[in-house]
Amino acid sequence: MRHFSGNYDVIIVGGGIIGLSSAYALIGQGMKVLLLESSTPGHKRGSSHGDSRMIRFDYEEPLYVEMAALAFKAWHDLGKRIGRPVFKETGICNLAPRNSDILTTIRDRLSDYELPFEQLTSQSFNQRFPQYTLPQTSEAIYQPDSAVLFADEAILSLCKCIKEDGVDVELKTKVTSIELGSRNVEVGATDGRYWSGGHLILAAGAWTSDWLEQFGLDIPLKVTRELVAYFAPMSSVRHEVGSMPNCIDYHTPDPFYCVPNVGFNGVKAGCHRTGQIIRPDDPELISREHLVAVQNFISKRCVHLSRDPVSVDHCLYTNSVDYHFIIDLLPDYENVVLAAGFSGHGFKFGPVLGKILVGMLLKKHLELDTTLFALKRFDDKENLKARTIA
Repeated sequence: MRHFSGNYDVIIVGGGIIGLSSAYALIGQGMKVLLLESSTPGHKRGSSHGDSRMIRFDYEEPLYVEMAALAFKAWHDLGKRIGRPVFKETGICNLAPRNSDILTTIRDRLSDYELPFEQLTSQSFNQRFPQYTLPQTSEAIYQPDSAVLFADEAILSLCKCIKEDGVDVELKTKVTSIELGSRNVEVGATDGRYWSGGHLILAAGAWTSDWLEQFGLDIPLKVTRELVAYFAPMSSVRHEVGSMPNCIDYHTPDPFYCVPNVGFNGVKAGCHRTGQIIRPDDPELISREHLVAVQNFISKRCVHLSRDPVSVDHCLYTNSVDYHFIIDLLPDYENVVLAAGFSGHGFKFGPVLGKILVGMLLKKHLELDTTLFALKRFDDKENLKARTIA
C-alpha cells in the first residue's frame, strides 16, 4: 500500500559523494531537502567507499584544474567545521617514457596555472623517492600540492553535517519509481512510501542508466568493476601518506596508480579503467587476470612492497563514452538535474560538483563554464574526443 511521506523543495536520489555534496550545498538555501539512499553512507557496493582518494591538479583540461583549486578549499572548510582535516598533502608523481606527450601536456598545463612542479630524470627521481623504481629511459613530473583525501571520513562527515543542518536522510531506502513533471516530481520506494518535490537531483551512480532508460533518454554509460589491492611494506622505507607521493604511471595504455598508506591498510594500487563491464547488482568476483597485472606492476615499480596483497577490494566506475562528467538539466524538465559519469576521478571534486548541481537547478550564476559536461555533446557521438590523461 502506498503511503505519502512528505513534500520537499528538493529530492536527491543517491547518497554517494555527489548526492551528499549536493545536499551540503543546499544548506542555507532555505529549502526543505530529502536525500534517499538505497544502502548506507560509504557502502562497498558503489563508487564512494574506501580509505583514500587522490586530489590533484595534473589534468589536461583547464576546467578540471580550476575545479581542483576550488575543491581543495572546500575540503579544507569541511575539515574546519568537523575539527579535523579530511586530506593530507603528499605530492604526486606522473611517470612515463622520456619525452612522452602526456608528460608534456601535464607540464604545460601546470605552467599555465603557475603551479609548482619538477621534471625529474629517473636517477634523480629514484634517489628522492625510494618507494618507486623508474627505468633509465623514463622520467617523472612531480607536483607537491597533491594530497590524499580520507574518503570514508569525508563521506561520513558530510552525512553527519547535512543531518545536523536539517536535511532529511532516508537510508536503506531503495527508490523504485520516479514520475517526472515540469513543476513537481514524485519519488516512490519499495516499502510503499512516496514523496513529492519541486526539484530533483538524480545522482544514482552505477544505477543511473536504469533511470535514463525509463525516461527515454539515450545517454550511453558504461559500468565497470575496478579492482583495488593493498600492499604492505617489506622494508624500512616509509610508505605512509606525507612520506610517499601519489603516483600515476603512463608506461601502459591504461595507467596504473598508487596511493600511499592511510592507517593500516597498506599502499593502494590499481589499473585505471580496466574493469569488466557489469550490471551494478552483479555478484562480486575477483578477476585473477587484473590482480596479477597489479601485482606485476608493484613488483616492477614498488620494490619495497610485498607482491602479495594484504586485501583486495572493488569499486564501481560509471563513465560516459568520452570519460567526461555529465551534469545537465534533463531535456524538457528545468526542475531535474542529472549527475553521472564521475567514476575514476570525480570524488575529489565532490563539494564543487554539489555547488554546480545546485546552482544549475536553482538557476544561479555558475562560477565555472560547465559546457564540457552538457548533454548536447552526445548529439554527435561519433566525433566525441575521449580523455586520455587519468
